[in-house]
Amino acid sequence: MNALKIAGLLLLLMIAAGCGRIASPGDLLHAPNLANEEQSLYRAVQPFLPAGYQLTTPDQSDQGSAIRLADLDGDGEQELIVSYKKPDTDYEVNVLILNKKDGVWKKADQITGSGMNLDYLAIKPLTDASSHELLLGYDGGGSGLPKELFVYSFSGGKAQSLFHQSYEQIAVGDLLGNGLDQIALVPPAVGTEDTHSEITLIGAKNGGLAALAERRTDGAVANMRIERASADRSGLFAQILSTTRSGYAVLFAWEGGRLANVLSLTQSDYGKRASRQNLKLGRPDYSRDLGATEQKWWIDYPAQNRDVDGDGILEVALPNPLPSAEDSSGTPQLWSESYYRWDGGRGMTFVEDRFWQWGFDLRIPDRWLGLYRIDLPAGSENAAGEVRFMYVPENGKPAPLLTLRQLLPEEWERLKTVLDSSESDYVVLGGTGSVMPGRSPEITVALLPAENAGLTGEEADKYEELRLTKAEVVELAGLDTDEAEEADSNVEEH
Repeated sequence: MNALKIAGLLLLLMIAAGCGRIASPGDLLHAPNLANEEQSLYRAVQPFLPAGYQLTTPDQSDQGSAIRLADLDGDGEQELIVSYKKPDTDYEVNVLILNKKDGVWKKADQITGSGMNLDYLAIKPLTDASSHELLLGYDGGGSGLPKELFVYSFSGGKAQSLFHQSYEQIAVGDLLGNGLDQIALVPPAVGTEDTHSEITLIGAKNGGLAALAERRTDGAVANMRIERASADRSGLFAQILSTTRSGYAVLFAWEGGRLANVLSLTQSDYGKRASRQNLKLGRPDYSRDLGATEQKWWIDYPAQNRDVDGDGILEVALPNPLPSAEDSSGTPQLWSESYYRWDGGRGMTFVEDRFWQWGFDLRIPDRWLGLYRIDLPAGSENAAGEVRFMYVPENGKPAPLLTLRQLLPEEWERLKTVLDSSESDYVVLGGTGSVMPGRSPEITVALLPAENAGLTGEEADKYEELRLTKAEVVELAGLDTDEAEEADSNVEEH
C-alpha cells in the first residue's frame, strides 16, 4: 500500500479515536430548539450535582452534549439527562436523570459506570417506537481495555438495564426500516495475533435486545456507520482491512429478513471501474463468513465513503488508478476516488471522480473522463508539489488542462507577480498544512493554461471544450466564490 496512504490512514484513525473531553458547562449545553433555555437547564441541574463536578461529553453522540432533553419513557414529558464526573474519581462516569413533577425538576435516577470517560451516548427507539432507550458506552482509557456498552430503558422513574456488551466500534441506525434503531457492534479482538473480527447486529427480539445477525470478517473493521444508502433504504457501511489484499468495502442491507452484503462485484465488472460508468452488482452475499467469496468491492486503501453530492445519501468510494504517462516508471501511483450510489437493487450509479491526494482536493470534470492523463514534474524532489492534468489527443502533443501546485509563501509571491504581469488565470485554493515530512505549510493554487496550446482542427476544438473557467475550478474544488476570494485574501495578508 502506498506509504502516503498508510500515513493518511493512521492520521484518520487517530482523529476518529478521539479523546474524552471534560470542559466547562457553558460550552457543552445543547438541546434542539432550546437556545433561550440553556441557562435555565444548567441552573436546574446544579442543585443535584456534587461540589467540584465536571460535565463530560462523549466522544461519539447523536447530539454532542452533556446536558440534554429527551422523552425516555414515552409519556409525552421530557426527562433531563446530564453526564458528569465527580472530583477525584478518574474511573467513574455518572449519568443523572431528572424528571418534572408539578413543574419542578426532581431527581429520578442515577447511573454510575466504570470508565475514564464516555465513548458513546445516544437516545434511540430500540424496542418500541413510542419510547427511547439510553445507550451509554464507557471507555476504560487504557491499552487493551475494551469499551463497554450498556443499554437502559426508563420506566416508572427508574432506569433498568436491558443489554451489555464489550465493543471496539459501534454504529446505530434504522437498518431494518421498521421505525426502530439497531446497534452494530464490533466486539474486541480475542488476542493481539488474531487478524479476524466480527460485526454483530443487535435489535429488538422477543421483547428485548438480542443478536439479529453476525458476520465474521477476515480483517479489521474500519469506518463503520449506518446511514441512508439509497433513495428509500438505509445501509451498514464498513471497510475490511484485509491481510491478503489491501481490503474491501461492504454495504449491508436487510434483504428478505436477512442481512446481505450488496457489494458483490464480479472480477469482470470490477475491471470496468476505469470507465467510471455505472457498475452492475452480483447476487447479494448472505454468507456469515465475509471471506467466503472473491466477489467483493476491492479497495487499494481505505478511502472514506462520503455524501459527495449533498443529497443525504452516502456514496461508496472506489479507489481508481489515475491515467498517467506511459514512461511513468519510478513515479508515485496517483489515485482518484470514484464515488458510486446504490440504486437499492443490483446497480451502483457513478456519481463523481475526485482527486484526493497529497493535500489536493478536486472533482475531476465528467467531460474529461477518457481524454486526460496525469503528469508529474520529472526529476523533482517534491513530486507531490505539482500535478498536471493533460489533454491527450489521438494525434499530437498533450496539452495542459490544469496544474495544481503547492508552494511556500515566498515561492507563491514570486510566481504571482509573474502571473499577474502576464494576465494568466489562476485560483488560490487555500493554505494547507505540511503534507510532506519536514516541509513548511504551503499555499495551494490552480493554474489555468494559456489559450494557445498549439493544437489545430478538431483537436483544438475539443481542447476548447475541455478547458475550465475560473468559476468551474472554484466549484470543482468545493468552494464558493466568497471562500475562494477569502483564500486569496488570506494568502495576501500572510
